[in-house]
Amino acid sequence: MRLNKVPALLLAFLLMIMMIPGFASAAPAEEETVINIYHTNDIHGHAVGNETSIGYARFRTMLKEDGADGRLLLDAGDAFSGTAFANLSNGQSIASLMEQSGYDAVTPGSHDFDYGSEALQQLLSDSGITGLAINILKDGQLMFEPYRIFQEGGIKIGIIGVAAPETEETADPRDLAGITFLDGEPLFTSVQSAVNDLRAQNVNAVIVLSHLGTSEEGKTGSVDIATNVSGIDLIVDGHSHDAYENGYISYPGYIQGRTPMIVQAGKNFENFGIASLTFDSKKILTGVSSRLVDAGEAAAFSPDKNIAETIIEYEKEQQPVMGRNLTSTPVFLNAEQAYIRNGSTNFGQLCTRAMCEATGADIALINSGIISASIPEGPVSFGTLYNSIPYDSYIVTTEMTGAELKTLLNSRMLLGESAFPQFAGFEVSARKYLNDEGKSAAVVQRLTRDGKEVSDTDRFTVALPDFIYYGGDGYECTSPVLEEGPTLFDVVADYLDSKSDEELERLSGSSNLTIWEETIDTDNIISKLQANVPEDVHVFLNQASVVPESVIYPLIGQDRNLTFTINSERPYSFRFNGLKLSVPMNINLSASVSQEPPQGKRTASSADKNAVFLNLTRNDALPPDTDISIYVGDVYAPGSLVYLYYYDINRDILPLDENGIKVDEDGNVTFPANSGVTYLLNSKLLNAATIFDNPTTDHPFFPGIAVLVLVFAVWVVFFLVTKKGAQNNRKQQ
Repeated sequence: MRLNKVPALLLAFLLMIMMIPGFASAAPAEEETVINIYHTNDIHGHAVGNETSIGYARFRTMLKEDGADGRLLLDAGDAFSGTAFANLSNGQSIASLMEQSGYDAVTPGSHDFDYGSEALQQLLSDSGITGLAINILKDGQLMFEPYRIFQEGGIKIGIIGVAAPETEETADPRDLAGITFLDGEPLFTSVQSAVNDLRAQNVNAVIVLSHLGTSEEGKTGSVDIATNVSGIDLIVDGHSHDAYENGYISYPGYIQGRTPMIVQAGKNFENFGIASLTFDSKKILTGVSSRLVDAGEAAAFSPDKNIAETIIEYEKEQQPVMGRNLTSTPVFLNAEQAYIRNGSTNFGQLCTRAMCEATGADIALINSGIISASIPEGPVSFGTLYNSIPYDSYIVTTEMTGAELKTLLNSRMLLGESAFPQFAGFEVSARKYLNDEGKSAAVVQRLTRDGKEVSDTDRFTVALPDFIYYGGDGYECTSPVLEEGPTLFDVVADYLDSKSDEELERLSGSSNLTIWEETIDTDNIISKLQANVPEDVHVFLNQASVVPESVIYPLIGQDRNLTFTINSERPYSFRFNGLKLSVPMNINLSASVSQEPPQGKRTASSADKNAVFLNLTRNDALPPDTDISIYVGDVYAPGSLVYLYYYDINRDILPLDENGIKVDEDGNVTFPANSGVTYLLNSKLLNAATIFDNPTTDHPFFPGIAVLVLVFAVWVVFFLVTKKGAQNNRKQQ
């Protein structure tokens, strides 16, 4: 009987043991390890925090508060130059701050060679930061480590560096002596081999740290690496200044689980990125997520004391130079990339005119990328100007024929790229097209100098930055240097200081480059409207088109105009005012401008033979306060007055402006336009005594009128004949 109690006692004992915490058993929780990859790119020397830039001091504070199981800090290039703070120390200030921040690895950007390849290697060596690049060869040997394995939180992560192959074109060739870059298939093969090597060493994840960019304009980019190399878990990218809030996975060729996410954090320290890699208990990568931290979020954190002190020390050393006021500008000098890399801007013209004046050259030419930042209206300090023109390029002069100049322009008018030219001393009319590499480019249609066509045999003295004379940004010059002059910085500073406000203001209203397009480039227009600059947006079209409301909408509330010029036999422009535009709509740019009277419209007998007619009857709707501008310079002299009339519903000619409209210096007249109306421009003032001509032979009523006139004439003749006959009969009687 006693033995029967044993099972019950045993069960009770086991239950008691399970209630004791140390002995309680439960299903083990799945252990995860999270490694955060902090990444920056294209900081371009913007080390000091402000309203739009995070800066290294707040960045370091946020890094120290990270609670992940492990952390790596990577930079995808173009950190060491681009501002006076960076350049006045030849990049040493940036290297010191990156060392204090704790960067693990950097892949060189195209501008990281601005001080020369040896200086770049020295900066990395002194700061203890690992430089990674699998595709940079110096004298046939790898210049940097191709890859390295980092261990964080028990996780092994292999990182492969890939630099931008077009650095050979965009950097100063004198800074790249003996250096070549792998590109295309050789690059893909090298990266694939490195991935295989890392996997053989049992890494838990593979990251490519690249300065390639996600541009789809024909050059090798990070998307090409993602789709041509297998086994990559993440690409940390730079170069194209893209900011991907949650990573980029919508690229062509993306396959979930097979191709990697691409992350990039914009430019100028406006953001930094955090890519989180999650591993399970077996150290297998199970997830990759990404987010950006912007300057607004970073502002809630206090700057790191040590880094802030380092920045202050460098600023103290530089302040006597940086704070010195040089001059002032009465206008905003525009170097926003949406503008300066797609057309002529006042800053581009200012720089090149300054070069002509300083050297005595006939013409001057620069690449747009040599100007790094716009300058706001007001005083201009050394630091402000240096941050805009930071590359210490010297001006050289050489000779070119008209044919050589056209060839040079045609090879470098690549829209959206730093090579795009700004110039002075001549005018260009060009046509937009897609070149063999799929890049938007322009080809010269007409090249003039002071209004006269430039022939292939004309010879010019040309001023250039030494950077592009020696092959930077893909430029090719064959004639020898005539003279070496001052730096571009000094030339521009002197020019700004010597010119009146009126002369500088005139630059903002002029352009020496017209690029005609077949269709409306919606993205380009919107990017300009979104850029915070006080400058009108001009679009030149080969043919009439419809402007979608997606283009008009961003204009609403802006104190500037959007102008479309149509290249017809008599060019005309529609201009929409952002402050007066209240409703977005699809807008038809179609108009008929001619010296032939519109069908069914009569003319004034006192109108001069050069009268111009504008027919807007094909326009269904135009926004209120839309202006139209018509070229009449071939018939009416600039400065002269013309008078504006319109046809009412009865086809009567009624005055709109009896005071007259002045023809501007370019030969245009501008006035408010309404859809469905036909206008007449005339150099003579019509009044109530004006005799109006009947419709011409083109008038649809003319045949009927002609028949009536003919019948009336026949009747008169018949009447006269019969009357005379009757009179003769009476006499005979």
